[in-house]
Amino acid sequence: MSDKPCSHVTVTTLIVRPADMDADRNVNNAVYFEYFHQSRLEHLARLGVWHPRGSQDKNLFALAENTCRYLAPSFYGDVLLIWTATHAVGQSSFQLVYRIWRQSDEALIAAAHSVQVWLDGRNQPTSLPLPVREGLTASLCTDLPKMPPRD
Repeated sequence: MSDKPCSHVTVTTLIVRPADMDADRNVNNAVYFEYFHQSRLEHLARLGVWHPRGSQDKNLFALAENTCRYLAPSFYGDVLLIWTATHAVGQSSFQLVYRIWRQSDEALIAAAHSVQVWLDGRNQPTSLPLPVREGLTASLCTDLPKMPPRD
C-alpha cells in the first residue's frame, strides 16, 4: 500500500462479514458499493459537509454516477482499508475517488469513483451551499487519479 497522497484522505476500516460473500466465497461485487457508501458518508461527515443527524434539507445530495474496477478478490475476515478523497468540485456536483486495500498484504482490491449532485427541496440540482463548497474545495486531493490504468 502506497502512502496517502494527501492529508485529506479519509481512511475507513471494515472487516469482511459473512453476509458480504457470494457463492464463490469472496466479497460480492455489489457489496463494494455498500463499502463506498459508508466511506463516502464518513468522509463527508469528517469534512463537516454532511451531518448524519442534520436536517434533510441541508444534507440533500444524490448519487449521479458510481463505478468500480475490481482488481483482486477479498474474503471473509479480511481487514479492508478504504481510502476516500475529494477529486473534483463543480457548481452543483462533486466527485470522490476510492481505493480499497487489504491490510494483511497491502493488495489493492478495488478502485472507484462517484459523482454526487446537490439537490434543492424539490429534488432538483442546485448550487452547492457555500459551506459545502468550501469544505470540499479545501479537501481536494487530485493526486489520487480517478482510476488506475488497465494492465
